[in-house]
Amino acid sequence: MKSILATAAAVLALAAPSWAQNAMDTDGDGYVSMEELQTAYPDMTADNFAAMDTDADGLLSEEEVQAAQDSGALPS
Repeated sequence: MKSILATAAAVLALAAPSWAQNAMDTDGDGYVSMEELQTAYPDMTADNFAAMDTDADGLLSEEEVQAAQDSGALPS
């Protein structure tokens, strides 16, 4: 029983960043746009977004969202 609970806890811990992105990804395309980010965090600016958008494609990928959360640029 303990191993099942430990496994479930590990899976949930790893899935948490995806849940955060999914909450922001309102159109379900797998990315977070500037508009979606500002809907979730109205105080975010274009400069904030550009700093998080490390590949400069105009969208935040799951990896970029995670990196922004890890650095404290984006609340987790």
